[in-house]
Amino acid sequence: LASLANSENNVAAGLGEVLQAFVAGSYPSPGPILIEFGHRTMALGRKRMSTMTGRNAFLYVKGKFGLLNASTPLFLQAVITGRADGAFVEIDLDAWEEIVPYIEKLRIIT
Repeated sequence: LASLANSENNVAAGLGEVLQAFVAGSYPSPGPILIEFGHRTMALGRKRMSTMTGRNAFLYVKGKFGLLNASTPLFLQAVITGRADGAFVEIDLDAWEEIVPYIEKLRIIT
C-alpha cells in the first residue's frame, strides 16, 4: 500500500491513501470487553454489550458486580483503542453504540 500511495499516478496514489486510511481505521478487536471494579475483573461479550443502550449496559454491568443498590454515584471509564497513552476516559452513555466497538477495558469508579 505504501508504494501505491507514493505512486506518480495521481489516481493510484489517491486510491493508495484511501486504502491506507481504511486499513488504519479498521474495526478494532472483536474480543470481550474487560470490566474492572475494585479487585475484580470480568470479561463480558462485546456483541452482547453492543446490542444495549448505554444506560442499559451500565445497569447490566452494575448488576454483574452487585452494585444495583449502591448508595454512592458510579461512573464508567474506558480505555479506547488507538489512544497512545492507554489512559481511562469517562464515557458518554448517550454515545455508547458508537463507542463500544473501540472499548478495550471498562472501569467502574465511585
